[in-house]
Parts: sequence; C-alpha cells; structure tokens
Amino acid sequence: MAVGAQQVLGEARELMSGLRFGEARQMLSNGLAEARGVDGPNVGRFRAFANGMLGESCFQMGDTAAALEPTTTALRLCEEQGDQAGVVAYLENLVEIHRYLGQSEPAAAAAERCAGVLAAAGQARRAAEWRGQARVMRAGEPLNRVMAVLGDDRYELDDLPGGQLEGGFTFQRNRVTLAPAQQRTVAGERLGGQGRQAEAYQAFQEAARLDPFDPHSRYLSGLALLFLRRYAEAVTEYEATERLAPGWFHCRADLWMARELARGALDHELFVTAYQLQNAPLPPAEKVRAAAAALVAAPGLVPLYLYHGDALAALGATTEADAAYRDGLARAVEPDIRTRLLVALGIVSPSAPERAALLDEAAGTEGGNLIATAMATVARRPAG
Repeated sequence: MAVGAQQVLGEARELMSGLRFGEARQMLSNGLAEARGVDGPNVGRFRAFANGMLGESCFQMGDTAAALEPTTTALRLCEEQGDQAGVVAYLENLVEIHRYLGQSEPAAAAAERCAGVLAAAGQARRAAEWRGQARVMRAGEPLNRVMAVLGDDRYELDDLPGGQLEGGFTFQRNRVTLAPAQQRTVAGERLGGQGRQAEAYQAFQEAARLDPFDPHSRYLSGLALLFLRRYAEAVTEYEATERLAPGWFHCRADLWMARELARGALDHELFVTAYQLQNAPLPPAEKVRAAAAALVAAPGLVPLYLYHGDALAALGATTEADAAYRDGLARAVEPDIRTRLLVALGIVSPSAPERAALLDEAAGTEGGNLIATAMATVARRPAG
C-alpha cells in the first residue's frame, strides 16, 4: 500500500470523529482498493477494521443499504481472526443497519448471534438484553417504547426483576439517530438556550433532513416555532414527531398546547409561563407563586395544576399538592397530562385503595404519557 495501513485507519478515525463521513468513506475505499492482492496478518486486520469503519461511515451518511456489505465483510474477517470484540461490535452494527432499513428478521437474527457470543464470553446480562431485543423485533418492534433502567442495565418492562425500579426509564426507538443529525440538534439546543429561536429552528430542520426518521429534531422544531409564534407550523412539527415516535417526551401535551395557541384559545405569555414552570430551574417557592398567579388568569389551563402540584410537593406541602392534582384531574381531558396527574396524585394520596385505582387508570390510559404509564405499570406490580 502506498500509504501505511495504520495511517489510513488513523486519519479515517479522525475524519469520522469530526463527522466527516464522506471523506472517511473515500479514504477507506481507496485504502481497501490498494490492499487487494496483498497478503499478511496485518493486512487482514486492516481489511477488517477498514471495512467496519467504511460500513459505519456509509450508515452515518444515510446510505444505509451500502453499509451492509462492508459491515458483513468486517464481521466475517473478525470471526476468521478470532477477534471477539470485533465480532460483537459488527454484529451490533448489523442490528442497527437492519433496524434502520426496517428489516426486522435480519436485525433479530444478528441480535441473537450477538447474544450467543456474549453469553459464551460470560456476559450474561448483555446477552439477555440482546435476546430480549430480538424477541421484540420479531414480535414487531414499536416505533417508540419505554424501557426500565436498573443500575447499568436496561430491561423491557415485562422483564424487570420483581417489578422493582431503583433507576428510571428511557425511550427506546426502533432506529438509532444518525450522528450528523444529533450534532445539528445539539447546536440547535444551544442556540435555543441563548434565545436565538429562528437559528435554532434552522438547525433542527437541518437535522431532520440529515435523518428523516429522527423525532427529536422535529419535536424541538415545534418548540422553537411556538416561541416564534408560528403556531400552525408547530402543530405540523408535533404531528410529525408523533408519527415518527408516538409518545416522544411530552409531544402529545405540547401538540395540544400548540393547537390551543393556533386557534387563539391560549395567550402566548401563558404558554411561556407554563414552559418555564415545567422546564426552568427555578426555586419551588417561586414556581408555586408563578403557577398560582397563572391559574387565576387561566383556570382552564390544565398543565398548570400539574406544575403547581409538583412545586408544592417539592416544598413538602403534600396536602396542598394533593388538592392541586385533584383540581387538575377534574378538568383534564388530554391523555398525556391526565396520566401525569394520575401518577402524581397516586404518589401523594394517603389512601392505598385510591393509589391503586389511580395507577390502574394511568396504566390503562390509551394515548397517555409513556413515562407516566410505565411508572404506573411498574408500581402496580407486587414486590419480590
């Protein structure tokens, strides 16, 4: 090879770290072409790594189908060379490539192969997670679901040991988000945090073009548009988010609020207040005062009751929080906010039978908040 193998790999890694996947793809393709007909153990390792990196570059560029052949080649070479870490890495990559292409059976087969390699290496927990994912893929993986987090491990809700939860919950989509889209989304969040909402919106839209399956850039586009008072466009973005990942974060409640703003039923300043009550790192006492004042102006804005109750609960005012949640539930129609109110009241209610009934309703509410529903589902199970 005219250029050393390690130099090619090193420069390609640097390009990939900078998300310059097109340049890395070209460099790796050229390096592999030069290595044809060359023998030796070092060349074999180069071919394995270069093919694996080529597959990753194609994938991150959105040329997903082109990622299959080099990734499969990298896997075969690692198997021939006894490189167990490489085998696991490229099987995991194949899972994500097939999932992105919507090919559930090949994805599940790669996940099961990965589980077998991990089990043979004594990594039982990781093997179990991959087997669980293979099972979900074969059953028809949802666009978006919630998994439980316990320590460093993730579990399907039905597989959580003893129904116990000491960690939290996380969303699991049926596709990973491509790195270039993630980069633009992070840039947009930074701009939005600086109040530069128009620039943030442009960054989110670029992210959506880089990965058309990514819901988060569409979700944040909706938020930026609300701040820009472009309410009808925000409705469109939240509807797109719901199509891509049903129940993504607070998409359903935010879509309801965007529709209220679009039809003139909600004042912009009240939207800003509600957003700050939910997201701003304000002291609980300040949130209590702001929520109480907003409720005087808009007693029908149901999310305010949730934020008021949460702030009261943070101050230890359980009785007052209980009353706020009940007032909200008496008015709640939109399922996302309703399930969050049900779970919140289920935490502070002094009545065990009522707590059980509240959690039952939350767990069974269709179209509710996915995290609240997951919390209710797990909390209803007997311990042990």
